[in-house]
Amino acid sequence: MAYLASELERLFAPDYLDGLSQRSLEEVRAMRDECQDAETAVSYLRRVAQGRLDIVHAYLKDGDGGGDLASLVERLPDIIGAGPPRPPGPGRLPSQMGPDMGHEDLTARIDEVLDGARIGELPTMARAELQGIADSLSEIEAKISDERRSLHERIDTLQAEIVDRYKRGEVDPDRLLT
Repeated sequence: MAYLASELERLFAPDYLDGLSQRSLEEVRAMRDECQDAETAVSYLRRVAQGRLDIVHAYLKDGDGGGDLASLVERLPDIIGAGPPRPPGPGRLPSQMGPDMGHEDLTARIDEVLDGARIGELPTMARAELQGIADSLSEIEAKISDERRSLHERIDTLQAEIVDRYKRGEVDPDRLLT
């Protein structure tokens, strides 16, 4: 997480977009690309958090813990597909399904709450423990969603700058074809 956290800190710095109109087109495109790469990693984390949250919610909904591990594995497709509704807003499909960041285990903060081994222990957990895990995962998912939203705002700003340059005739569109 250290790499992604430091990358997000850099991308969210108040001065990151300063002087955008004075930067070269290549520099603006590079900034957009690095924001898109970070967004891919954040979107991946969000999907992981949501999937684990869906599993915990299934156990909470069942009231009795939801059965044994074999039952969980059997029901997994339905659980993941029927999770709680997502917040309203424009959805965006990621350009990649997984991040291309091998610098660390991106799921570390989610694994601290519920890693693969603990998922197998869900059938034995008390309702209060399940609720605590759900609350923690919900907090993580909300933070990740905020980061993702902020990245989309940056990407939109950078993309608008690129488009404006084409509209103003500062960039030859024929260069795209060569």
